[in-house]
Order: sequence, then C-alpha cells, then structure tokens
Amino acid sequence: MDIFIFIFLIIFMLHNLEEIIMVERWMKKTYPRVKHKVPPFMQKELDDFKDITAAQFAIVVFGVSILASILLLISITNEQYYLFLGISLAFAINIFSHPLQSLLLWCYTPGVITSIFLIIPYYILLFNHLYATDMVNLNMFLGALVVVTLFILVFLFSQKIGKKNERNPIKSNCPLRFFSVLEHSFSS
Repeated sequence: MDIFIFIFLIIFMLHNLEEIIMVERWMKKTYPRVKHKVPPFMQKELDDFKDITAAQFAIVVFGVSILASILLLISITNEQYYLFLGISLAFAINIFSHPLQSLLLWCYTPGVITSIFLIIPYYILLFNHLYATDMVNLNMFLGALVVVTLFILVFLFSQKIGKKNERNPIKSNCPLRFFSVLEHSFSS
C-alpha cells in the first residue's frame, strides 16, 4: 500500500504545479472568453477569483498540501490507511471535476492534463487494488469520511486566506504573507 501513497504524492505535486502555473493566466485570458458558458451559481464564485495570482493560489495549495503530507506520514508510519483513503476521496472530488469543466467550457482548464493522463489512471489502479485486497471496511470508510470533511474545511479556510491576500500583499493580514511579498517583489 505504501507504494500507492508515494505515487499519490508525486502525481499530486505535478497536478498542483500544473494548476499553480496555469490558474492566473487562465483566469485573465480564458475565463472572460468562456464566462457565458459557466452556470450562474458558479459565476459569482469564479468572479471572486478573477484577479487571483499564482502566489495566492499557491497559498491554498500549500495549506491543503501540508495537511495531506502530515496525514500521509501518519498513514504510512502507523498503518492507518483510512487517512490515505480519506485524502484520496477528497482529491478525487477535485480531480474528476477537471475533465467535466473542460467539456462544459469546451477549453483547457488548469489541472485537466494531469487529471486525465496521470491521476484518473492512478485512481483506477488504486481502487482496483483496494477492492482486490479487501482493504476497505465500514470503519475505514467512516474514518475516511471524517478526513474528507476535514479537507473541505481546510480548503475553504485556505481560500479565505488567499482572498485576504489580494491587492496589497505588503500590508496584508495574511499569516502566509511571505508568498505575496515574494510575488510582489518579482512582479514590480
């Protein structure tokens, strides 16, 4: 099982890098062109992020990645695989949305390439392994649901921190000001 966890770390680092590198440009250049295709209930949320920078998005990814890394380390060292299953399920929600977004908007969306070519094939192998080895039971599944809930809360909190850190990074109240100061220094 440990090999699946290590592969998970690698492909999700690649996926996060794809998103961080592409999100700012996509929001500035592609989103205005495809905005009319986005369902109205989602437009408000996306409009809140129309000025997001790569550094701000990296803050969101950083918060989620730290929690994931800690839980994966505990999962491996203590063989508490419900933690890994929970992380996998939380990320699966995100991963399967990328191809759907690209189909809906009929364009590239940040994260779709790694989702289709790395992560979805990985999930097929992982869930096949979990099924073949009878690893998942009710207790493991319930523990995984707690982890999914925790991840959703951390994701929402990280987004809030990223939003606070918007226009004036030097005066921001964001506890992760370092990323914005760096971004501000290089963009000036």
